[in-house]
Amino acid sequence: MFCYFDPILIAKRSFVRTISFFLVLLAVTSCYPLRKPAQVSRQDVPAGFFEHHSQRLGYRLSGTENPRLIEEVSLWMGAPYRYGGSTLQGADCSGFVMSVYRQVYGIALPRSTADMARVGRRVSRHRLREGDLVFFKIGKGRKVTHAGIYLGNQRFIHASTSRGVIVSHLSETYYAPRFVHGSRVR
Repeated sequence: MFCYFDPILIAKRSFVRTISFFLVLLAVTSCYPLRKPAQVSRQDVPAGFFEHHSQRLGYRLSGTENPRLIEEVSLWMGAPYRYGGSTLQGADCSGFVMSVYRQVYGIALPRSTADMARVGRRVSRHRLREGDLVFFKIGKGRKVTHAGIYLGNQRFIHASTSRGVIVSHLSETYYAPRFVHGSRVR
């Protein structure tokens, strides 16, 4: 059997394969959702960052927190409660959590609190880590009805119906008996 190698044909096939590879690579990378935006390095945090945000959040930060999360939730402090809202002009608890998670972690969460509670891996109160979701059952019924984001040291941030976006403590007499579970999504 005679084998004939046509250099032009080989070059064309190689070129087509190379172009095909780059087109597939471009399509995959441009459509792939960002799961986690790049973390901010501790060296990139300006002097006084944690002191400033400690004042905004109303408690002393240790300096080991995720700067992206702290900066984002600080922006929301005092935002008014608005049922169905998900912006700084007004948000309910799930709208607030959904918006912060999208901005900080690049993760799209479901819109309702009950649906959010089914996402991720359940975490007990004593195993919570910064950025975990926290869920509460407020009122009658079986469904989870309130959500927030755990900040550390038993503190979480959430949209309160009476005071807007605030930081609360898990051991407060109102929240302690209503805590259902945490959830680790990221």
